[in-house]
Amino acid sequence: MKITIKPIKALATRAAFAPQEGAPYGLRLMVANNWLGMPCWKPPFGEIVALDMHTGDVKWRRPVGASQQYGFFMPESWGSPTIGGPAVTAGGVIFIGASMDAKVRAYSVETGEELWSDQAEAPAVANPSVYEYKGRQYVAFVAGGNTILKDQVGDQVVVYALPE
Repeated sequence: MKITIKPIKALATRAAFAPQEGAPYGLRLMVANNWLGMPCWKPPFGEIVALDMHTGDVKWRRPVGASQQYGFFMPESWGSPTIGGPAVTAGGVIFIGASMDAKVRAYSVETGEELWSDQAEAPAVANPSVYEYKGRQYVAFVAGGNTILKDQVGDQVVVYALPE
């Protein structure tokens, strides 16, 4: 069987084919929702999971985010569909945005307990950045949103100083 690849030009939009510049292929990213707008997998719809790297056992798992006010009404314990990942500090704190509710959160690496949260302008779908400046550690989130999660987009960059 011979496969012919034809180059095409396309716009990268929410449901469109996204060209991969310089590559002979592209990407189509779609939302897997049912007719009610709910994800097509069993809850939780978004979660953060800690694994024991020596044994592979799950140490803890927690739902991330809330989706009630963004199109479908479900228990908050079911979490939110997420795009993006966490950053982990040497001090044992996990920072993540990534959820439909546009909150940025901090969790304990050891227990999974939510230590802190704040409301951003839009979902922070990029991984947070952790850095040090003049001896102080900071975490930065880009809250630009993503129309796959919800129609709210923004251009906020928010930086938090970690306790000394």
